[in-house]
Amino acid sequence: MFVTSRGYRIRYQTFGAGPVVVLLHGHPMWGDRWVDRGYADGLADRFRVVVPDLLGHGDSDKPRALAAYGNPHMAADVLAVLDAEGASAAHVWGYSWGAMIAENLAAASPGRVVSLILGGWPVGLDSTQRAAIQAADGEAPASIEEMFADWPPAIAEAYVARNDFDAILAVRQTLFSFPTTLADLHAVRHRTLSYYGADDINFELARKQAAALPCRFQPVPGDHVMAFAQADNILPTAIAHFVAAGAKSTPSTADS
Repeated sequence: MFVTSRGYRIRYQTFGAGPVVVLLHGHPMWGDRWVDRGYADGLADRFRVVVPDLLGHGDSDKPRALAAYGNPHMAADVLAVLDAEGASAAHVWGYSWGAMIAENLAAASPGRVVSLILGGWPVGLDSTQRAAIQAADGEAPASIEEMFADWPPAIAEAYVARNDFDAILAVRQTLFSFPTTLADLHAVRHRTLSYYGADDINFELARKQAAALPCRFQPVPGDHVMAFAQADNILPTAIAHFVAAGAKSTPSTADS
């Protein structure tokens, strides 16, 4: 399915029925990764799962203009998807870049968010903290082949085929902008679960930020990649988190 937001086509998938959960992928992933790794199936017996391809990724449009991106714009696209599904509010689960967008959405449109799960990104980083992570991220790759050169060949081939390099570069330039701080998140007071790979480089920062919000912090095995790849390590905790937050989201009109 597709919805038009800001003049761009955004592709999304839906699974199951019940309170709405929207899953926001990282960069340069696309929504199918939530499906392939078992998240959608793991949630669909209790929830209506909405999985967009964020702008610049998957089968959504891939503009090359920097102005098309930035977390506030991406959050607006998520709201357009929820509107298309007749969902007044949703549980929002983001991983990595998706967690940054989820934070922004929660702070800017708190009434549209029932609860938050933020994985692979320390919650509430300010501009200085983001700049430090951006500096550690290094220079942009010179080509899409270079970007995925160290990945297993079959996975690298899939990512090269599904991505537009100029769009990737545009997204990359906005990744660490538009901070949503601890104060922003504390002000809206959504029930929040933060989780992080125990071997991920910023694990201690993630733990510290979660304690400062405060919110629940859940370590999971592995580094940044494996913390997402192994869905069973977080799904039971995620489901319990959503249930505890309450079934306050509005099901899609497709369920009516």
